[in-house]
Amino acid sequence: MTRLGRTVFASLVVTGAVVAAPLAAQAVPEAPAPKTSAQVNTKLHELAKSSEKLAEQLNQAQIDVRTAQRAAAQATQAAAAAQAQARTAQRLLAASLASQYKSASFSRTAALLASSSTDGYLQTIQSMNLLTQHQSAVARGATKAIATSDAAAARAKAAVATAVEKRAVIAKRQAELTKQVRKYKTLLATLTAAERAKYYNPVPQPAPAVVARVVNRAVTQAAQAAPMAAAATTRAMPQPARSASRGAGAAISEARAQLGKPYQYGAGGPGSFDCSGLTAWAWRAGGVSLPHNAAAQQGSGTPVGRGELQPGDLVFFGSPAYHVGLYIGDGMMIHAPTTGDVVKVSSLSYMSEYSGAVRVG
Repeated sequence: MTRLGRTVFASLVVTGAVVAAPLAAQAVPEAPAPKTSAQVNTKLHELAKSSEKLAEQLNQAQIDVRTAQRAAAQATQAAAAAQAQARTAQRLLAASLASQYKSASFSRTAALLASSSTDGYLQTIQSMNLLTQHQSAVARGATKAIATSDAAAARAKAAVATAVEKRAVIAKRQAELTKQVRKYKTLLATLTAAERAKYYNPVPQPAPAVVARVVNRAVTQAAQAAPMAAAATTRAMPQPARSASRGAGAAISEARAQLGKPYQYGAGGPGSFDCSGLTAWAWRAGGVSLPHNAAAQQGSGTPVGRGELQPGDLVFFGSPAYHVGLYIGDGMMIHAPTTGDVVKVSSLSYMSEYSGAVRVG
């Protein structure tokens, strides 16, 4: 391991130890136990919302860590190249000085003693000056390259440490909130099946036949819209605002295939999903790469109004967005709701805080 690599590694180890200290102060305080089913439901919804916000922040922190690690690797390579350049410059300088010494041109006095004429002496001095200037330029260039690469490495190391610290803090908060959710779900389990169903489905779920009809129609509409969108692109003409995205059919079909799979914080498939993990997975089948973060996905497409929603659009909740679903038409979306639940079809009214939609693909 290089000296720089050991330094980066050591900083990450130290960061892990440092961030553990303040976590006790950030832990979720104990709350009074709810006494009624309504209180249990209210508290569960609050904790689920807070947990999903933290989960999406954790997803973004993981993206930040990967970005910082790539920057650190690039900076390490730059530092290694600069160090090699410096070693080459040192060898050149040493060889040149040795050559001057052997040829009795190591100093102006030596040049004067070795010269048989004034012209010869002046020519020797001029050559020495040019060589010195060249050597100085090489040395300055090497020094600047090393300083630049060292500064880049320091910035990258700081970015990695910051991102790792952020992820560690969020992960600890996530663990605390998950414990709270588990506690209240235990209370919820003492209620009737009807009351538990009401918590997971605050608005009536569409019938399977309705879901099948809407999804099939969405896939068909998207398939019909794709050639039109491709032709518009070929002719360099603007695509109509109400046209569905190319790849929407594949994205919807892929999302439908995940129905019934469990929600899991931070999961991006194939066995379980969180909200942004599901939409990223689905749209990968539609030929679009999306970041595993709801707020970042909201910035990855063209905004569309609620009245202009088309199958395949991403719909968001919260500002900044902490939940995202895949719109399939008729006011419905496929989404991964929250812990304890599964990927399912819900009405947009399933959640409050609707904050917009984007069209990707």
